[in-house]
Amino acid sequence: MNRTLALIFILPLTAFALNEWHIQSDGFKTKPSTQQFVASYKAEADQIAPQPIVNLTAPLNQLSNHAHDYLYKQGRLPDQLANTAFSEFDLDTLKTLQPGDHFILVIDEYLSYTVEISNIIEASNGDRSVFGKVNDQTKTGHQAVMTLTENTLQGQFDAGNQSYKFQSHGEYGWVTKM
Repeated sequence: MNRTLALIFILPLTAFALNEWHIQSDGFKTKPSTQQFVASYKAEADQIAPQPIVNLTAPLNQLSNHAHDYLYKQGRLPDQLANTAFSEFDLDTLKTLQPGDHFILVIDEYLSYTVEISNIIEASNGDRSVFGKVNDQTKTGHQAVMTLTENTLQGQFDAGNQSYKFQSHGEYGWVTKM
């Protein structure tokens, strides 16, 4: 099963990365740190404060029956409805996250995970591949990967012995246990 998951997720990500490297002939470009360090004794109004790391206490998705209705009308329901929770995603906040930031992903009404972003690769067309680490109840770090386009989100992560996939079309989407 692990080999199958590796083939399903690692090979497409590798192909995406190689394609982007080819497009940007000088290799991968990561976003520079937005933190500016100020060492001066000027008046407070003249100083630029360092940008804080985002540690969200509100989840980036909220469970929503409206999401199910919207996706049903659009013909975009997932193939597997068992173990699926429908959500409204905050894509605008996702687009502002940087390495070192944390966000909460709600799985269902009883379960959520915190993801720490470790790397972001931005494609020439503006799409973002976000790589992170999920800490489960055993404090073991697991990989999380998501791709964010202008109006869609796709991703997956492992937490302990469970794997989850999430996807949105606009702000409406789902999280499902694989």
